[in-house]
Amino acid sequence: MKKQTIINKDKAELLSTADKLLIRIAETEVIIKADVKKMAEEIKTIEDRHATWNEGMASLLKDLEKQLVSLMKTNSAVVFDGDERVDLKHGSLLFTIEERVKKLKDTQTMLENLKRCGFRDVIKVVENIDWDKMESWPVEKLALVGTKRTRKEIYSWETKNEGR
Repeated sequence: MKKQTIINKDKAELLSTADKLLIRIAETEVIIKADVKKMAEEIKTIEDRHATWNEGMASLLKDLEKQLVSLMKTNSAVVFDGDERVDLKHGSLLFTIEERVKKLKDTQTMLENLKRCGFRDVIKVVENIDWDKMESWPVEKLALVGTKRTRKEIYSWETKNEGR
């Protein structure tokens, strides 16, 4: 019987140690959960602060880009003087002319013209005009369905990112 008591005493100590470890584990889990919650709140605050700032900067960037395009467009003859590219200290100004198919507002008439002429390959299943496909059409084919190719001036730029 003595042997059984020792086993029970050892078992009681083991279970007591295990119970103490369970307490520490539960406490640690609570600490981690609270810290993760706090971290998430801090991240959200930082994201909100940066989102507002970035939205403002994106708006500023869009405005600056509009100003640059307006400057190039308004002063095209002086700025480009027959060139397609003007290299400046902080970047380059670019000018090209692309020919694109003019999209008519009356798409129903255009659809009827395309069907009448048998050009079903540029009609999308939802009965829309595939203007991208028509970009490769010759002028004669465009005229046949009631549209034409027009010229569009395109202004763009490149920035140099040296040291930034």
